[in-house]
Amino acid sequence: MTITLENIRIVDFSIMMQGPHATQMMADMGAEVIKIERPRLPAAGLPDVRYGKNGNYGRDPEDSVFMSATYLAHNRNKKSIAVDLKQEKGREIIRRLLKDADVVYQNFRPGVMTRLGFDYAGCCKINPSIIYASASGWGKDGPYINKPGQDLLAQVMGGFAAVNAGADGHPMGIGFSISDLMGALYGAFGVMGALYHRQRTGEGQEVETNLLNGTIAALSEMALHYLNTGIEPRRDTPMHACPFLPTPYGIYKTRDGYITISSCHMLSQLSEVLEIPNLAEDPRFDSDQNRDKNRVQMEKIIEEALSRKTTGEWLELMEKEDLWVAPVRSLSEVFSDPQVLHNGMVETVDSPVGPLKMPGIPYKLSKTPAKIRSAPPTLGQHTDEILKSIGYSDKEIGNLKREDVV
Repeated sequence: MTITLENIRIVDFSIMMQGPHATQMMADMGAEVIKIERPRLPAAGLPDVRYGKNGNYGRDPEDSVFMSATYLAHNRNKKSIAVDLKQEKGREIIRRLLKDADVVYQNFRPGVMTRLGFDYAGCCKINPSIIYASASGWGKDGPYINKPGQDLLAQVMGGFAAVNAGADGHPMGIGFSISDLMGALYGAFGVMGALYHRQRTGEGQEVETNLLNGTIAALSEMALHYLNTGIEPRRDTPMHACPFLPTPYGIYKTRDGYITISSCHMLSQLSEVLEIPNLAEDPRFDSDQNRDKNRVQMEKIIEEALSRKTTGEWLELMEKEDLWVAPVRSLSEVFSDPQVLHNGMVETVDSPVGPLKMPGIPYKLSKTPAKIRSAPPTLGQHTDEILKSIGYSDKEIGNLKREDVV
């Protein structure tokens, strides 16, 4: 079966999430992604402890730390070569790899790759048709070039925390690395566009993305609305979701838990199910503007009505009327949900710690499906294989190991 990115080689210098998730997406689609890693990881502040210090992630509490999950979630279907880039012989290995590479992907601070000799200009001298992707915190130049780039910092600088503020006005970060994820998605999309352009013209190019740009782009309709009206989002009720949409639109408390209602366009039907006077006819709530102005009062009425029954009881009644409602799922409920399982969003791959479960591939291609083929690699797992593929003999590989190059 044909694989979408078959025969595409990506030399991947990236760490943590923004870069690795982008290259993993392309690895899922069949690209050969070669991770360039240090032979010896630092003693503290490890960016990728992988399968745990003792190699028992998921089975031993000491090894089951979140930093392991960070590495494992973004590096499947890849190969790892451990190279000391401070040594000339290490840099020569990279130059050989680049001769037949299609893409370089890196997310170091601006200037690091230049010092190594592997910035865009340096890589073009080796391979003029190379596609060179850089993922940074704030951009490759500009006033923030020397600031550290990190997901939560980008969330607050790009507006996510303000939009997600609580009813007391306290800004709140999103509970997962959404700025990293958006940077990865836009970066991978940019590389795919560059590959298509090169297929047509033979020209490589530079692709640049960053956490700040991805965060702002993801604001989407909120960004456009503010830019054209100057209206800042309101956050004055704990249950309301999107601050620009009228009530009811959010997560509401019931007798035994919570229910999500996204039925701001079905107010009469909701009122009938709740057995309360028709809110659509109440002068406080008879227009979107009035419902927004009197949001606190309206949401209090809705929650008082919801307190009479359980979440399950309300779901049964509301779904009969085709209201837009859903229960609030815990992670255990998410990953046992029949639709999630039907969609193939839990997959298992053989790994050094045995069967390793991971989120499935969210997009489905009918003729060139993406696939999880291999578990995230251990450090330097494919060093010998990769060196042999670019012409190193067994004797030369042995010498490189004795000299601590690999």
